[in-house]
Amino acid sequence: MESQQLMACAILVIVLVGIFGNTLSFILFSRPHMRSSSVNVLLCALSFFDFSLLTLSIPIFVIPNLDLWADDRSLSTYMAYILKMIYPINLMMQTCSVYIMVMITLERWVAVCRPLQVRVWCTPRKSRNAILVIIVSAFLYNFVRFFEYRFVATETGAIYEKWLRDPGTHRWYYVGYYTIMYIVTHFLVPFSVMAFANGHVIVAMCKLSQTRQMLTRQQQREQSTTVMLLIVTFVFAICNTLPFLLNVSESIFPTLFQDESTRGLAYWLNDLSNLLVVLNSGTTFIIYFTFSEKYRQTLIFILKNGCCATVSDYNNYTAMSRTASMRISSETGGQIQRQGSRMSNSSRSSDVLLKPIYMQKRSERFSSEYNERTCKHLAPFEDYKLPRLPNEKRKKKLHKMSAVEHRGMPEITITFSEDTPDGEPESPCQPC
Repeated sequence: MESQQLMACAILVIVLVGIFGNTLSFILFSRPHMRSSSVNVLLCALSFFDFSLLTLSIPIFVIPNLDLWADDRSLSTYMAYILKMIYPINLMMQTCSVYIMVMITLERWVAVCRPLQVRVWCTPRKSRNAILVIIVSAFLYNFVRFFEYRFVATETGAIYEKWLRDPGTHRWYYVGYYTIMYIVTHFLVPFSVMAFANGHVIVAMCKLSQTRQMLTRQQQREQSTTVMLLIVTFVFAICNTLPFLLNVSESIFPTLFQDESTRGLAYWLNDLSNLLVVLNSGTTFIIYFTFSEKYRQTLIFILKNGCCATVSDYNNYTAMSRTASMRISSETGGQIQRQGSRMSNSSRSSDVLLKPIYMQKRSERFSSEYNERTCKHLAPFEDYKLPRLPNEKRKKKLHKMSAVEHRGMPEITITFSEDTPDGEPESPCQPC
């Protein structure tokens, strides 16, 4: 079997797995309780565009390279219709996928680096508006792709030939649109934005990791979502680097796919770049399943109750799961408490610190951390007398007033007694 057929079979396997995974992701992210988050709205749109991209990859990249054709004339006629009608739509889906990734990166940047502005900028409505703008822009930008090739009728059928994409007759289109605008719109702008935003997010997450014990469960879940989307972005960047370099090489060397000395290598790199693009779109659901707890929980819920279950059913399911986990935590905590009755105070505090965060009560976690910090700072002052605590007994305030007559004028003596600890003398005021 030739290398192109092997590559076509590999692409077909990835496409079938990716279609299943993106269909599953689209169903999960489109659930009512998942649509309440802006990032889930964007991930739902990304699943749809990846599904469309993978579906269109079968007639473009798989079928022409399989041994299904009786002669070259039928293959040429098939490719003429594909390049004229299907290939521009595939490029529209690719453009939408690129800028949905940019929007996901910006959403995570706002959530991590600008948390006070999340309720203003990261809303489902704004995400839907951004998706609509991306779809319209991608259609307008790639509409001219329908005129890159044209049909040429022959006696045996139809063939295709380059029209706008021909560097000899339309040099302005080939250099200006096909080369420069592609580099700017599909590489420089999106990759620069993603690199800048992801750099800030990584720095912020490194700072948060130092205080991980102080994070709530919701903050830890948001941090896990951010890690998941960072991995999705990195995989996207790696898989789209080779197609970009190949496009730039074709722009610099227009005869790259016609010259006999470079034709074989160019077509092999082209097949490899197509494989990487398909791999990126077909494996995102694996990353979702690995890093998203809510994704796994929703998947299990749908498998148990079906796609027609309501939001109330899901809320009851999550409440039951939460109750079961709390029961396990309470039983574990009770065992630790019974075993800890024979321990000293220091061993009890260390046992609390050894418990996982989700098993610690908030009061235990805060008190143990407070006692540890307090003992560390007060160690040099152990010989000094500590101030009186609020629950210690205080003396009652003494207010005395006496009046005597001195030289015909009344003399008033007032004595105040301040709150003092036991054993300390009072300091009465001097008589007026």
